[in-house]
Amino acid sequence: MRDKRRNRIMEKRDKLFIFDIGGVFVKLDPASRDRAILQAGDTDLSFRYSDAPEAIFRDFRLGRSTEPDYVRKLADMFAVSSDRIYEAEHAYVAEGYGEFIDFVRRLRRHHRVVCLSNNQAIHWRYISENLLGRGYFDHEYLSHEMCLEKPDHMIFQEVSRTERCSDKEVIYVDDIEENIIAARKIGWQHCIVHRDPVETARMLEALAADKPLN
Repeated sequence: MRDKRRNRIMEKRDKLFIFDIGGVFVKLDPASRDRAILQAGDTDLSFRYSDAPEAIFRDFRLGRSTEPDYVRKLADMFAVSSDRIYEAEHAYVAEGYGEFIDFVRRLRRHHRVVCLSNNQAIHWRYISENLLGRGYFDHEYLSHEMCLEKPDHMIFQEVSRTERCSDKEVIYVDDIEENIIAARKIGWQHCIVHRDPVETARMLEALAADKPLN
């Protein structure tokens, strides 16, 4: 009798779906970003974004530097205009996985859906306005706003505290295995290493089977 009661309680637990952004909803395209900063008439890539110091990207991603400072540093480094930097940043996140975006939009009709992303202000603004649409998620947990990033356990703990994950059945999707391992360590139940949108959607549909997606 006690086991049956426990099962009924478990069945009624709220589900919380947590998603990474890059590589899951959005294709990350370093080659297009590099092409976008080429000077007119250049025929070969003599430099790449990866040649810039990682600290520039990390500080902006963690909200430690302002957008104007970030753009200025890169513009000076690559000897291009600020507009060219914006073109390059947008090219990096310009393509979304439309069918998966639509699938998660349907998922949200019946479940709470949030994102947890190592992101920065320029990328997120473009993604939000052009690929997902504003208000796509119930809540957004972004590294540049939280001043934390994955796989630091503190960012997972902050999401757990805010979302009261101990009271919910958590389903987490990320394309980076290191982040999945960190999430499992703090007790998130269902952690999916995203490789293929169709396969991930199939697993999510199974986990959400008690609520229709159409």
